[in-house]
Amino acid sequence: MIDVSNDGGQSLSQAAAILNDTQGLIDRALAVLKSKTLDGDRVSPAKLDGYQLVSYELSLCWAECSASSFLLAHARRLREEMPEAADFTTRLAALFCAEAVTNSAARMRTRPADFGLTDLDISAVTSDDAAAAFLTEQLSAGNIAAIGQEVLDRDGDLGPDLLSEHHTMMRDNFHRFADDVVAPLSEEIHREDLIIPDAILVPLKEMGMFALSIPETYGGLQEDDKEDTMGMIVVTEELSRGSLGAAGSLITRPEILSRALLKGGTEEQKQHWLPQLAVGEPLCAVAVTEPNYGSDVAGVRLRATATEGGWILNGAKTWCTFGGKAGLLMV
Repeated sequence: MIDVSNDGGQSLSQAAAILNDTQGLIDRALAVLKSKTLDGDRVSPAKLDGYQLVSYELSLCWAECSASSFLLAHARRLREEMPEAADFTTRLAALFCAEAVTNSAARMRTRPADFGLTDLDISAVTSDDAAAAFLTEQLSAGNIAAIGQEVLDRDGDLGPDLLSEHHTMMRDNFHRFADDVVAPLSEEIHREDLIIPDAILVPLKEMGMFALSIPETYGGLQEDDKEDTMGMIVVTEELSRGSLGAAGSLITRPEILSRALLKGGTEEQKQHWLPQLAVGEPLCAVAVTEPNYGSDVAGVRLRATATEGGWILNGAKTWCTFGGKAGLLMV
């Protein structure tokens, strides 16, 4: 096996430096895009629509670099708290960062003027001696092959996650459920286009899954004064490992609706719906996606008109995940 790794601390410092410079390019491009799409002090959806490709590519750049930043921070923390187990995570973080920087530079270099940049701006980040050496080393076939082989040798174990005891317990419980219940049913559900069976739904209700994003005040499991984002991530990942369609997406529907109610609902609506959502009775679904607009919630064309005894909804939806089982729809 070829040894292409360098000192872990040095590789993280190199990764952080080039990532910071790349983020600087992204910030400049975002400022240019904002200047072209402002209407007063707010971004105009109509103007932004004229820069769809640039917006899309910048969003990918930002997402990859943001993920790299979090992974580098995790590797640093691991080196401080568990140095004996940090080497593999450090190497993964450096490689991920190198790929994110290279991908971002390639997107911006394709049409630099559209991003308000020049080839020289981009080359200054990726082509100086230190940056070029780091990227060449990390993206070499030997390094990628060595890391890939180690992933196989470790049977997919990517290293300590530094979760709290509470979140570790959540992960382990839903991991077992995904293996024992979801995975054996998932193929038939997908092949036969079945509605999610009670064999999955009932245990998830009993495990409190539908209450994870709802504050205790309204019958949920989330503390009233803070969101448990990590808990949601852990459970979503484990259920999605068993099947995204049959289980992983189940947790996101009540999360979306409960967040909307907590942010914009009346107290009467919160008191009425949130305790019901917390126990999964009724199940809820989100009907957002529309023809021609996808899931762009700022561009939906469905309209609600008040009428005696309720509302008339006029519009079209492309699909509604879990609509066949839900008793409550968010439109």
